Amino acid sequence: MLYGSDTMMYLDILNTRLNKDSAVNIISKENNEEIRAFKVLVSTVLSARTKDETTEEVSKRLFKRIKNIDDLLNIEQKELEELIYPVGFYKTKAKHLKELAKIVKNDYNGKIPNKLEDLIKLPGVGRKTANLVITLAFDDYGICVDTHVHRICNRWEYVNTENPNETEIELRKKLPKEYWKIINNLLVVFGREICSPIPKCDKCFKEIKETCPYYEKIEHFNNILKKFDFKRVSKNSIPNEKGTYILRIRLKDGKKIKFGKNELFFRKGYYFYVGSAMGNSNNLKRRIERHLKEDKKMHWHIDYLLKYGKIDKIYTTNKKVECNVAEELLKKFDFIEGFGCSDCKCKSHLFYLKP
Repeated sequence: MLYGSDTMMYLDILNTRLNKDSAVNIISKENNEEIRAFKVLVSTVLSARTKDETTEEVSKRLFKRIKNIDDLLNIEQKELEELIYPVGFYKTKAKHLKELAKIVKNDYNGKIPNKLEDLIKLPGVGRKTANLVITLAFDDYGICVDTHVHRICNRWEYVNTENPNETEIELRKKLPKEYWKIINNLLVVFGREICSPIPKCDKCFKEIKETCPYYEKIEHFNNILKKFDFKRVSKNSIPNEKGTYILRIRLKDGKKIKFGKNELFFRKGYYFYVGSAMGNSNNLKRRIERHLKEDKKMHWHIDYLLKYGKIDKIYTTNKKVECNVAEELLKKFDFIEGFGCSDCKCKSHLFYLKP
């Protein structure tokens, strides 16, 4: 299967099945273009690091008090802060909005600019905000990529990128223009309710799950757990017995890491490390507790990854199946070649899943 090839089908399904708008999309339902541009710009600035429900509530309250750039220019910053609380970083956003109003008034005759290069010069306005203003306020072609769009397009393997800016560049190259204006609203709603950072795959549409590469990996991993009788255990209930274990390790940020004679860039996301403890004294409990320690002598490959990543899930079985599990994971997951397998013939014992 050519992963990523079904992305347009997924977007068509969401366009048909989702009957919701994001907060900024709701606010953009304004006939007057000048007023619409003002509201979309202000609301999008407010929306950063803020829940959609809060953005909608605060925007409605704010627009009862301020109607245009002049109102924003004249309002006291302290009152503005009170009006936009509790959006994230409300004091910084209030400051940016005041600065933004002054620039728009002086440099653009009080009208919100309609070009990307002009919008991104405004305080508090990045490419995401600028693209959203272009599409929602001026009905022009832009691709607004936030964390939802970035995460989901990577999970669908339509792009292979490290951050939203890279995702926007790739989408501009390959996404048909008919989807440019709608992709943000569709994936913001879908990402908030279903394909969230901790995905709710059970709530996803059947037509998407049938070919979704991310769901296929999750199901494959769950089937491995069942096949080899793995049980998820807490850090305080690791069994005092021989067996095989899987550690799920979260790497919050991409990092270049040395291990053995190698040095590689490890992408942010989740890593699954497969190991075993078959000795009488060095059993699962002792081995995993060593992995959990922060102050330990660097010895195994995994020690170097754990210097930067955190174990967030532990699975154990009393079966001797370390290499069998690695072979199964190899069928669906990306892997770091030569990692943790110097004493066997496996290609790797470390496997990667995008966040």
